[in-house]
Amino acid sequence: MKYFSKILSFQKLLKEYNLIYRDLASIHSKHDPDNDVEHSFRVAMLCWMIVEEYKLKLDVNKVIKYALLHDLVEVYTGDTSIYSDRKHEDKVKAEHISFLKLIKKYPKQKSMWKLIEQYEKKKDEESKFVYIIEKLEPILVVLVSEEDHWLKRNIDFERFLAVKQKKIKDIESFAQNFNKEIMSYLKNKKSKYFKKPNNVV
Repeated sequence: MKYFSKILSFQKLLKEYNLIYRDLASIHSKHDPDNDVEHSFRVAMLCWMIVEEYKLKLDVNKVIKYALLHDLVEVYTGDTSIYSDRKHEDKVKAEHISFLKLIKKYPKQKSMWKLIEQYEKKKDEESKFVYIIEKLEPILVVLVSEEDHWLKRNIDFERFLAVKQKKIKDIESFAQNFNKEIMSYLKNKKSKYFKKPNNVV
């Protein structure tokens, strides 16, 4: 039973990961929350599609693995909304503790833990690409499932732009083409998706 028990243990981890809900409606229904597993799968599929569609000189296997693993540390910390008041340092510390817990529980999955470390450093082109797509993917969910996402949260376009671009605007990657187009689209449609700024009547 040595094989079965270890595989079942990892499946239980994936079940926990599937229960990490995000501050976003499900792509299936605006009445249910999204979760980390579905988000990671969508990011992986989008990245794979983009790499092949635009013939990018990226290691697609590494891209897909980064996408699938990028939020795994949240299995013990939960997801943090980009509009949360939680300090970045606290989030990083909690995720590092979670990472160490994963390593201790599954010490033989060395390739996974190495990839997570590489992704966090964002030194290679694959990690930079996935990081930007991962930050943009929730916007696509809003556009196809929860159009009143920002209105319900009383967010205006300027605040959204500042928060969303803070982490990705200085990263050089082909993915910036999508970032610019999505932001341009939302700017042109801001009266539909966002509340009016306080100084606008």
